[in-house]
Amino acid sequence: MRSSSLAAAAGALAVRGKYDDWKFGNMFNLGPASNTIAKATYTLPSPAEPTDLFQPLLNWAPNNAQEGCPAANDAWCVAASTFTGTEQVAQSYVAIPNKSNVDFELTYDASKGVTQKVWINGALVSQQTDKDKNGKAPTWIYSTNECYSGACGTLGAYSWSNLTVTLSEADSNFGDTLQLTGGSSSGIKTTDGGKTWHADSIKINEDYFYTDGSKKQC
Repeated sequence: MRSSSLAAAAGALAVRGKYDDWKFGNMFNLGPASNTIAKATYTLPSPAEPTDLFQPLLNWAPNNAQEGCPAANDAWCVAASTFTGTEQVAQSYVAIPNKSNVDFELTYDASKGVTQKVWINGALVSQQTDKDKNGKAPTWIYSTNECYSGACGTLGAYSWSNLTVTLSEADSNFGDTLQLTGGSSSGIKTTDGGKTWHADSIKINEDYFYTDGSKKQC
């Protein structure tokens, strides 16, 4: 799983491969805002490694080294990353020690674009700044499980925590845009009239990627 960012904002659990061969699973979606997402921060406690050859994009693979990930095969890697529509532009993978907290910050500046920063246990490990080639400002944030060819196995449940989204202007209806597929949430709330929104947690349920449609427990 790699977390890449505003929608322009996306955070994704995904695999390497041809984009038209990706299969999508459980997810959350927040947006669009009536204006611009100026900043988003959130934390992901690193999940247990998947079973049965799941290859996510906060990256884990049966052979991590083969995917450019310097972690052992029972751990994950992370990188600031952007999918441009035609290619993935990313920093080098960084190994995530087991049971670590990974913190993300996404900020938008009209002149610079979106800056992504990633911390592991409080240490900054990856960052990247990209500008949307069409000049669009981010209005969405989402996360989805993705699997190459739909034969990736079982991914255990995990949670995004302490999600805070700051808009450029107040949007009193932004909280109503939260949609969940195979997940649950503590709810997203505002205390300043709609400019800043916060969710304590968004849980993504266990997910299954088998070509025969089976569901095998971790």
